[in-house]
Amino acid sequence: MLRYVKSGMMLLSIAYIVIGMMLLIMPQTSLLWICYAFGAVVLITGIVCLIQYARIRGTGFTAPFMLVGGVITAGLGIFTLAKPQVVASFLPIVFGIFIVVDGLSRIGSAIDLAKRKGQKWWVLLLLSIVSVALGILLVLHPFGPAVSVVMVCGILLIVEGAMNLGCILYAAMELRTLDRMATAAANAAMSAI
Repeated sequence: MLRYVKSGMMLLSIAYIVIGMMLLIMPQTSLLWICYAFGAVVLITGIVCLIQYARIRGTGFTAPFMLVGGVITAGLGIFTLAKPQVVASFLPIVFGIFIVVDGLSRIGSAIDLAKRKGQKWWVLLLLSIVSVALGILLVLHPFGPAVSVVMVCGILLIVEGAMNLGCILYAAMELRTLDRMATAAANAAMSAI
């Protein structure tokens, strides 16, 4: 079954749950940590782009893109590290966008299961649509001032991570069953010949 599980999706699900729990347990502190980690990753990415630009000595088709991308990315990383509170103000929107994209990618998995005549592909589709709705809710954040956006963000990330894990495992089990059925049908056809 493990060959049907996408390890990147599994890690993303676990990351959603861990980040969501951090946001619930210590909302303000963990939000700043996430901003600092985000800033460091973006800064390192920008520096790597600039190093690659220097290695190719500014020649080639991709050189201008590496230079501009490296400068912008490094600048964004420095800004994030210098002003984490500003970045923290729109981080729930970023999380919401990630959840929407994640849900949309699972809709594709549900459609693949439906094409392969999977049993309950519609369950995967329904959970994916719920994910997209939760992500849109986080992006629009129509919560009153009494509700902490960070806490809601944490809850939605935990829910998304759990739904994502469930969908990944369900899709893997369905795909394994469908492959076994196809193999059995092929073996039966070969023995009939």
